Amino acid sequence: MKFTEKYIKLYEEISQESLDKWGYSYPPKTWDQLFAWDTKSFEKYLKDKKDDNKKTKSYVSLLKSINDFGFYIAFQKRDYQFLNNVIYQTSRQIIISRSILASGTDHCNVLFNALNSFSCNDFEIIDSFFPKNLPQSKGTYYTEVSVNLLKILYYKQFDLKNEAIKKADKFLVKKNTAWEKHIILYFKALINKNEIDASNCLVELCKAYQKMKHSVSKRHNMLAKCFASEIHGLYRFAKIIDEDLFRKITRPNHNCFSEEFELWQKKNDFPKGKLFYEYPEKLDYMNKILEAKLPTVALHNPYPKKKMLYKDTDKFLTDLTENATKLMH
Repeated sequence: MKFTEKYIKLYEEISQESLDKWGYSYPPKTWDQLFAWDTKSFEKYLKDKKDDNKKTKSYVSLLKSINDFGFYIAFQKRDYQFLNNVIYQTSRQIIISRSILASGTDHCNVLFNALNSFSCNDFEIIDSFFPKNLPQSKGTYYTEVSVNLLKILYYKQFDLKNEAIKKADKFLVKKNTAWEKHIILYFKALINKNEIDASNCLVELCKAYQKMKHSVSKRHNMLAKCFASEIHGLYRFAKIIDEDLFRKITRPNHNCFSEEFELWQKKNDFPKGKLFYEYPEKLDYMNKILEAKLPTVALHNPYPKKKMLYKDTDKFLTDLTENATKLMH
């Protein structure tokens, strides 16, 4: 697992640069440092939050130190079960965060984050974030085209296949990035049950992943490129829609894709991740947010003249707050 050594080295360099420049280590390198960051966030920003919705949004938005730190600890431990749980908790936090913030788009904008969830076998998020009853998206962005195809595969909506393929082909003739192109081609390969094309797409996606910009920070960008959990998610998605096809797909031989992680998944019957970190008592509300039943994304049209559907972030936030609050009693 050479990528883990690279991740650990880069992570520690970033943390040390922060210490040298600002006098504190960030991202945190120890559990004590993580606890200190959580406590600081609570005392400065969260302690006096009263309004339920604002409280939920603040907790989800501010308590992010665990994200990179979780992978740092998992790679140090060389523990795949721990890694599976880190992916579960961090992907839940990120996809929730993106779903309570206005984006000017519909529900499909969380596709990249959903793929991360798939890599720890958390497929139940599909019913919440890409519900069956929502109409096919316009196909303006690669995320919309891809989610249209994903839903056809997951919900067996093959009566919508021709329309979705038409939108996909129309999008593919445009000038696209390698990531956009091959993620759409991958879903098309799954629909066509073509293991050769699917395997080739995974290789091309690994190459594209390392060329993508993941962060405005050069160091953090390098950090993100070490481990492409989203491509593991794409590969694993094939398993839940077609076991026979999944067995025929060749895993990519690339340094951002972990063969060892996949062998562990198979040996342990592809377990769904679970929470790996419990927030301290004063921050218990964050535990409840992560444990709460996920709301179902809804669309609405706040601008009738535009005739466009947007995700209803206010409803999602209200529903999530209600579900989390129920667990407090």
